[in-house]
Amino acid sequence: MSEKANNAELEKFNLSHRQQGRTISSLSQLSMSGVFYTHSTMRQPWGVTMPAIPLSTMFHLILDGEAIVSISDKRITLGAGDFILMPRGKGHDIVDINNTPASGLFEQNIEQVTEHYEKLTSKGKGPITTALCGTVLFENEITASIINSMPDYVLIPANSEAHQPIASIVKAIQLETESEGYGAGLIVAKLADVLILQCIRAWVSQLSGDNPNWLMAHTDKRLSPVMELIHTDPAANINIAVLAGLARMSRTTFIDYFKKVVGQTPKKYITDWRLALAKTRLIGSSDNVLNIALEVGYQSEASFSRAYKAKFGVPPSQTKRGE
Repeated sequence: MSEKANNAELEKFNLSHRQQGRTISSLSQLSMSGVFYTHSTMRQPWGVTMPAIPLSTMFHLILDGEAIVSISDKRITLGAGDFILMPRGKGHDIVDINNTPASGLFEQNIEQVTEHYEKLTSKGKGPITTALCGTVLFENEITASIINSMPDYVLIPANSEAHQPIASIVKAIQLETESEGYGAGLIVAKLADVLILQCIRAWVSQLSGDNPNWLMAHTDKRLSPVMELIHTDPAANINIAVLAGLARMSRTTFIDYFKKVVGQTPKKYITDWRLALAKTRLIGSSDNVLNIALEVGYQSEASFSRAYKAKFGVPPSQTKRGE
């Protein structure tokens, strides 16, 4: 192989690793705050309506039997071992294979076992479907940003490469929520972090090159240096001309392309990222508001406070006090 070809391969290898590093940098901000878990044993006929739950993700792992999930006018048939995630906590129905009409979750026969674990059984006499179902809560603004970029559902079939680790984590969460032993809450939250990360990884592996999601920008050869600058140095004096130059595009072409891939204009994405980062630091840092404002690219506390209140409805000082 010629030296030129070797250099090209090396650059390709290095680029791949830089892109992976940038994606991990964003995903490292993911943080779940709690899990509610249900072991469901359902005999036909049965059907359950799951209400929408803001700032959550929901999932179902079918252990035995079959089920149909209806969400956003789509019907997804699930068999034994199949796993489905609703990243944004969107309301949906899960029903038997005969499409029995669903009734509300709180109309079901539910037995509370521990604070975070319950059992649901139906009154039917027909074939049984068993499932592990969960609701994972989050409060972190960056987590919300990541989750909100995802589709209404992510399906991970039993025969996919991603299935085994996901199923193992779901069952580990079940054991912890059942026992409620020492440190169970913390362990479950950490397991939930890993579960959602595994689901995101599985979802990313399913994406096509033209999927309009910000996560794809990390592996887009034109936008990856743009995302690197935005994410690694939020205090930098970033303007559209600089970003367009990094992407090797004209200003207008860059704005249109960024919006197509990420789903937001560059200006809005930068603002949302900086403010989400600031909110996390306000909660977890002892730094004063001005220092945090400077860290995320604002030149004064006043301008930062205006932007922060416009987005979150409260001044940064109130977030810092935990009110």
